[in-house]
Amino acid sequence: MAEGRGNQVVVLLLLLGLIAGAGGWNYRRNVEIEAAEPRPYRSYSLVDLESLKHAYQSETNKHRDHYRAASSRKVNVRDGGLIGDQVVEFERVQRISQSKRDIANVYAKNQVRLDEVQAEITHRALADHGWKLHLARLTKYP
Repeated sequence: MAEGRGNQVVVLLLLLGLIAGAGGWNYRRNVEIEAAEPRPYRSYSLVDLESLKHAYQSETNKHRDHYRAASSRKVNVRDGGLIGDQVVEFERVQRISQSKRDIANVYAKNQVRLDEVQAEITHRALADHGWKLHLARLTKYP
């Protein structure tokens, strides 16, 4: 009877050792994955991130409003009889369309930067929950 109980303890210890080893390996792997994540604002302080967030938000709002105003205006295409007049009209419409695309491009770039800053702020907020971060690193398998 004692021998059977001793074998159970050995099996239990081996199982616990295996779980601890796998957890340690997984923890280290997750730390390496987190370190390799592209986080362009990693070195910024939280105060700087909040300032950047507000600046990008105001720029994004400004360009969004500008784009909405530009895109709501319809382009009136004038009929031109001569081929030269049609080419001039085509170039005018192209310039207007390119202007709208440029505004949309600036808006999109600012929105991406705003999203990156917000992601960094969120990442830091999650990292501040000490034991939850360690538990996630220990158990998360990507």
